[in-house]
Amino acid sequence: MAHQDRARIAREFWIDRAQQQVGIQAVHPSIRWQRYHAWTRAMLQDWTLERMRRAAGHYRRCVDLGCGIGDWAERLAEIADEIHACDVAPHFVAETRRRVPAAVVECADLREYRLPRQLDLVYLGAVLSYLPDRDVLDVFRRIRAATVPRALVIVRDYCAFNFGRASVNGQRDFFSVHRRPRDLLRLAEASGLSCVESRSSPSIYGEVMARGVPLLQWPMRGLWRIATLAWLRASHTFILRA
Repeated sequence: MAHQDRARIAREFWIDRAQQQVGIQAVHPSIRWQRYHAWTRAMLQDWTLERMRRAAGHYRRCVDLGCGIGDWAERLAEIADEIHACDVAPHFVAETRRRVPAAVVECADLREYRLPRQLDLVYLGAVLSYLPDRDVLDVFRRIRAATVPRALVIVRDYCAFNFGRASVNGQRDFFSVHRRPRDLLRLAEASGLSCVESRSSPSIYGEVMARGVPLLQWPMRGLWRIATLAWLRASHTFILRA
């Protein structure tokens, strides 16, 4: 599949999905249980915001790349003075503007979006899996150029998990790349970003559910790994520094 075709397919898929679906269903292509996805998404957001607060009490300028329905931008507004965001789908952009009126939200392809300067917080939520490697590397390099020294860069993406292999989905109406976590990290490091922490979503769920009871954290994380042994893909979160 030609590089231009991949870009077009991914773009058209998300524009169409934003028109056809609303809420949590709009941003989960393979959603089965809406309440489950809403519950786990909330756990990911709580964990991620806790890591952001741990790294710095507050941020001056943040960008949410691939903002979707705006729920992440809404949470990021809790810890940042200035919120910028972009998404390829006009319906998603309108929803994010509704949820976060003070944010500067643009309808733009991630690869063409002009990043604000002097960023000290960047969030990419499940968007890099729709880009081939060379575009991912370019996005990372542009982020590195737009951030202040030691800025926090959070990447969440769907990667190969357990016995799953790296793969490329090249169907006529859908395009996605499922890299191994270390392969995505290699692209980030090639751009000058350094990794502070890398965690799979089941590991995060276990930690959040055991919050306040340290002795239960490892058993709970172990139970989640057992429960997800059949998963070949899962979201991974990478805490990076510029």
